[in-house]
Amino acid sequence: MVKRLRVVACAALLACGGAQAGPFILAGTDADDHGSFAAGVNVDGWLFMQRAIENIGSAVTNGNKVVYVLGSTNSAVVGDAYDAATSAFTQSSLASSGWTINYVDGAAAIATFLQGGAAGAGLIMLDSGSNVTGGLTAAENAALATNAGALNSFVGGGGGLFSQANGFDWLSALLPAVTVNELQTTGLALTAAGSAAFPGLTNADLSAGPYHENFTNIGSLPVLATGVATFSNLNVILGASGGSITNPDITPAVPEPSTYALMLAGLASLGWMARRRQRNDA
Repeated sequence: MVKRLRVVACAALLACGGAQAGPFILAGTDADDHGSFAAGVNVDGWLFMQRAIENIGSAVTNGNKVVYVLGSTNSAVVGDAYDAATSAFTQSSLASSGWTINYVDGAAAIATFLQGGAAGAGLIMLDSGSNVTGGLTAAENAALATNAGALNSFVGGGGGLFSQANGFDWLSALLPAVTVNELQTTGLALTAAGSAAFPGLTNADLSAGPYHENFTNIGSLPVLATGVATFSNLNVILGASGGSITNPDITPAVPEPSTYALMLAGLASLGWMARRRQRNDA
């Protein structure tokens, strides 16, 4: 009887730890244009970016540990999209846990990268478009929309995605029912799920500059931050813990317990059941 229980418990653990699905966070913010690196830490929007990729990176399941930043060009402007993405990564827990960062610029290069299955990528970052210097260009956004299916497959295969205000044409290509609304205003408030997803982040950090987009017709996709006051009904930051863009896990984008922790819990349960069986047989 104990042997049969062991087989059942191990099968349950494999089912918990072997799922291939990637977390994602979609934000109507251009946080890369409203933050900085100061006194040795990221502040405001750059801190949000750091917390977002830390959240996503901890739940990536495809085995890769490389962040790929698509379309952020290193311009001569200090604090551009490239600097923001780089600082978000270098100050994150990912950088100290074996992750590296790479950059893909230009519409043709982005198309080739996605059509090749985003080989080697664990997490893809899509930073803001025309709202920030060095951000995604119209041609790069068009390449993303054309290859939206490949981006969806990458997430569904266990990769992570963080995307900020950039037109979201690729999202509309995947989910026509979701409406991306253009509205520039200020003030954001974390939901309970958002506070859990971004430890240490405050509403003030998110509200250091305006946001530009919000989402409607999102179904049951978790909302991590909304507008405030008369705009409190606006869904500005969304996130899911896994699945794909077209078939998301509708639990909030909060890292799941590690496989190791699940294994310990399963083994403890197995031991308890074995001891109980021995007592009953005595």
